[in-house]
Amino acid sequence: MHVVIFGNAENRRTIAFCEAAAAKGLPPVIVIPYIDLLTGRTVADIPAGSIVKIDSPGENEAVRALLIQRGLADKPVPADLYIPEQGIIRYMRPWYTGFSQLLADIDKMLMPREVIRMNNSQDIRIMFDKAACQQYLYEQHIPVPRILPQVTDYLSLVNTMEQSKMHRVFIKPAHASSASGVIAFRKSGQQVQAVSSADLTRTPAGIKLFNSLKVRTYTDPVDVTDLINRILAEGVQIEEWLPKATLEDRYFDIRVLVIGGTARHTVIRTSKQVITNLHLGNKRGDIQTFLHAYGEEPLNAVRQLAEKTAACFPATWYMGVDIMLTANSLRPYVLEVNAFGDLLPNLLDEGETCYEAEISAILQQQSL
Repeated sequence: MHVVIFGNAENRRTIAFCEAAAAKGLPPVIVIPYIDLLTGRTVADIPAGSIVKIDSPGENEAVRALLIQRGLADKPVPADLYIPEQGIIRYMRPWYTGFSQLLADIDKMLMPREVIRMNNSQDIRIMFDKAACQQYLYEQHIPVPRILPQVTDYLSLVNTMEQSKMHRVFIKPAHASSASGVIAFRKSGQQVQAVSSADLTRTPAGIKLFNSLKVRTYTDPVDVTDLINRILAEGVQIEEWLPKATLEDRYFDIRVLVIGGTARHTVIRTSKQVITNLHLGNKRGDIQTFLHAYGEEPLNAVRQLAEKTAACFPATWYMGVDIMLTANSLRPYVLEVNAFGDLLPNLLDEGETCYEAEISAILQQQSL
């Protein structure tokens, strides 16, 4: 059986997936690079009956720029689009539009062929729109933090928070990943605080935001206002900032990789800060330490909620579900669903890596 992956050929995700397929005794994976699709190059044919995986287009600046340019349609191409600025946060909406259009192209490629799809383009689009995804989950009776209405600027946000009797919120760019541009904002009287991995930089050309591995705390009202206004312009999801439970004096949430409807690889992400993404210098928590502190019931509840969440996307074979437990009550809430949430290096479940488990499970399902 052939396996096909749409991805960036040089990327660690693509390489690891190809290695997993080889470990399972499958023929060499057919890689269809995004850069080839976006530049009109000839790509490999997709044999009938192939297993097809659509993977992340991230970590390739040329692909990102081409997606943004495509998403701009007839609008003028910004002069700085092809000027490399490492980690800059910009043009998230046109990137999403461009990627959505590319997914539509992939669907047209696959439509006349009988293939086994590991993920569904429409599900990917929903998961990459945090506001739409959380609203969809809410409608499916999945517990999510309370959602605030969309706002256009800082003053509107503050007014909406006051009307909702809420003094702490998370502001998440709708079309970002890896905590890019995420802000944990709180206001008490005239005092404000914004915690974010975004580095606010003032330049002669205006305010710029850059992704940073260092989580910053902003307390100057001018900085906080400018930071939030800049992120709001990208399109966001705004939700209640619920108090996270702690493990060994560190905040945590849990990433569960659901494969074929079953909760598999599970990672506890812990941090001294409220933003827990592991690439920010945070660390994995120990499952046994968690079980000693809280017992099996909360972990089982998390896994069950992850499976219930995945059932809302029956056409997609795998996804990463991020779930928090509230302090004191340990009530689980879904924070995010990740279309490409299977990059969990050095993590085994039943002796398999994430990619090996995905391949094994889909091969087993096809043999039934």
